[in-house]
Amino acid sequence: MKDPFVLFWTALIFASVAWYAFLVFYLGIKAGREIRELTDSLSKRQ
Repeated sequence: MKDPFVLFWTALIFASVAWYAFLVFYLGIKAGREIRELTDSLSKRQ
């Protein structure tokens, strides 16, 4: 597995999987906070 082509694509695949996982968790946490704020503000309105 010393072929530079294989190493490049392996690194690219792992980097994109890591980037996707980061985005899923980051946006999930951010959206969860916003949903909590929206439900709190809507419950205070009534």
